[in-house]
Amino acid sequence: MTDSDPMFDEFPDLSRVFGTPSLDDWRRAAEASLKGRPLDKLTIRTHEGLAVGPLFTAADAAADPGYPGLAPHTRGRTPLGPGADGWSVSAELAHPDPGIAARWAAEEIGRGADAVLLVVDRAVRAADGEPAATDGDGVHLVTVADAAPLVEGLAAAGAALHLDAGGAAPAVAATLVAAGRRQRPAHDVRGALCFDPIAALVRDGVLVAGLDGAYDQLAELAVWADRHAPGLRSAGVDTLPYHLAGASAVEELAWGLATAVQALRELASRGVAPDAACRQLSVRFAIGRDLFTEAAKLRAWRRLWSRAAGACGVAEPERPALLHAIASPRGLTTRDPWVNMLRTTVGAFAAAVGGADVVTVLAFDRAAGPPDDLGRRMATNSQTILREESHLGRVIDPGGGSWYLEWLTDELAELAWRRFQGVEARGGMAAVVLDGSLAGELAELQAARDRALATRRDPVTGVSSFPNLAERPLERPPATAPPPATDGGAAEELGRLHAAARAPLFDGQLVETAIAAATAGAGVGRIVAALADGAEPTRVGPLPRRREADAIERLRDASDAWLEENGSRPRIFLANLGPVADHKPRAAFAVGFFEAGGIEALDNPGFATPAEAAAAFAGCGARMAVICSSDERYPEIVPELAAALEAAGARTVLLAGRPGEHEAAWREAGVAGFVHIGSDQVRTLADLLREEGVLHV
Repeated sequence: MTDSDPMFDEFPDLSRVFGTPSLDDWRRAAEASLKGRPLDKLTIRTHEGLAVGPLFTAADAAADPGYPGLAPHTRGRTPLGPGADGWSVSAELAHPDPGIAARWAAEEIGRGADAVLLVVDRAVRAADGEPAATDGDGVHLVTVADAAPLVEGLAAAGAALHLDAGGAAPAVAATLVAAGRRQRPAHDVRGALCFDPIAALVRDGVLVAGLDGAYDQLAELAVWADRHAPGLRSAGVDTLPYHLAGASAVEELAWGLATAVQALRELASRGVAPDAACRQLSVRFAIGRDLFTEAAKLRAWRRLWSRAAGACGVAEPERPALLHAIASPRGLTTRDPWVNMLRTTVGAFAAAVGGADVVTVLAFDRAAGPPDDLGRRMATNSQTILREESHLGRVIDPGGGSWYLEWLTDELAELAWRRFQGVEARGGMAAVVLDGSLAGELAELQAARDRALATRRDPVTGVSSFPNLAERPLERPPATAPPPATDGGAAEELGRLHAAARAPLFDGQLVETAIAAATAGAGVGRIVAALADGAEPTRVGPLPRRREADAIERLRDASDAWLEENGSRPRIFLANLGPVADHKPRAAFAVGFFEAGGIEALDNPGFATPAEAAAAFAGCGARMAVICSSDERYPEIVPELAAALEAAGARTVLLAGRPGEHEAAWREAGVAGFVHIGSDQVRTLADLLREEGVLHV
């Protein structure tokens, strides 16, 4: 189709009438709409330190990103994208009871999932001998008997298995293989074990076999998988621990890159060639709320890894790693949890645009406890709609050609590469973990995120903004697991495993010996201990796992408890002065601001005089008030109204708006503080709840 096509004849050439608008024309129009404010007001600063302008044009076009499937692989791992059917739809399995987890797997596969993400609980991940009781954060999988129902179901459906087992990944993998050999040979198994010793260490705080011992096990796994299970990737890079501790996309990319490079070095020192090591690699990223940043993050990773792997001597066809995107647990809320469906769907869309090979969408009610059937069904169906109904999986590099996305990909890649070089200069990823500097950096990054949440620069819909005090909290009963199947016997096989672990040959035989021990009845904990063979564990302080809404939701929890005990919530009276047009904008702001912390806002149509407002306050039952009106009215009414409210029994009087030059005078008149855009919402609400006796810390 060309401009001379007859179908365009009926449309006038408007450029001949109005001319072709230039960028300067747009700037003038934009500045006019801002009514004198500078155009910089439209620039957004991201957590990565980037200044994102309001408009991108061809002048912002990045360097040529290449072609899909070819170096630098920015546009995709393969020439045709993830495949003819799009990405692999993966369902999370994290119920402590292995039998329930197996049932969930069957249900989700029946709904369209073709893979599962098996999350093993910390009691097993950090086990050394007999695992402790489950703490409910994953499947309590200990023996072959525990694993058998799940493995049999996956084998029957031909579904892929992705494992999240931390430092116990080799032992859990041996148990799963032992359970599945009756159903299908290991050669037919597909998926990824994603064994990342460094991520396991910072997540759980311990590697039972020590860091060197863990890399010994990884080398054995890599050789075994290459020979016996070519569809199963053993080595992994898991950036979720950094993401959940406050990292931005730049840190996730840089530290993921440093982890992957260290894995190649460690494997090479144990006889695994770089090409073979790369074939074993899978990478996991959390996908947060910022659609464009998250899509660009995945595209930037492929570019960065292609460059780093090439520098390590990896042939171009072997460089791309399997890319697994998981909807971020950091963004999930327990309040207004149905909004989580939108958040996770945006995450799935970003993952698809970024070219993920595997996508796991989390259930919207996951933060409240074990998800119910609706939560799990929506998690699977949301990405099925994107893939099957919207045909997003049939598009190669959906974001390619977007000036903004290409620019953002370049910027993230450049910043992350410089950060990666800094890690390398300090001795590599393990060094910055062991010396504590990585944890220190994350503490600073998390503090910045906390400030952004507290000031509502990063609002959380339904929690810090637009809360619903009438909403009943979503309740999920705690998950329990039955006692694991008997873990006994296998003394002879465990003895052989101890001996093999003492002097690994890096020929994959150690894995076969572990499989034999599992088959004979040994549980995961005893296999972990045998693989460690008495090595000194490596320990660090585990990284915190935070959700963005934690601070606000704790305040709401305290308010709910107060309501349950006293029959009413803490209240604040809105002293609205003047016509609706004067007070309504700030009254609406105040309602959302205070009710986010569980403080009920008593709104009203407004009052003509301070005396009327004070009289209404006296009979409302509240002990706090906030003055709401216009900047023009404040100098006239604030001194009189604040004094009148105090006389009527107000313990705390606030004002909605910025005080400017009047702050000292208004504080002297009785105004205790000011709430406005940019106020520290969390601290203000916490202070008020302490005054009310709702909080005691």
